[in-house]
Amino acid sequence: MKKVFLGLVLQLACAPPLAALDAWSLEKCSIYTKAWRNYDAGRPELGTEFRASNEAFIASGCQARVLACPENDTEFEVADQLSWIMVIEGAPGSFLPFSCSRSAQETR
Repeated sequence: MKKVFLGLVLQLACAPPLAALDAWSLEKCSIYTKAWRNYDAGRPELGTEFRASNEAFIASGCQARVLACPENDTEFEVADQLSWIMVIEGAPGSFLPFSCSRSAQETR
């Protein structure tokens, strides 16, 4: 138990504060934020969970491993468009928050 606790403390202590992020990390997050705001605006079909996950990702400086799981056609379309934008801008796919847990995938 002490080893687990120590590991968690070290992970939290080693996480870079937002001010310490490099310029590319900040730029990627800025690009993602602008694109998300454009796609989020006026789309009532986007679910509250999908919206909340994306907002949490942005609030973390695009650093948190948030699972933004698309659940309907509009959410899949938005995730696809955001993915294309970020790839065109040079961000790796691992940057994106789009992912679903195995249990969420099995219920579809």
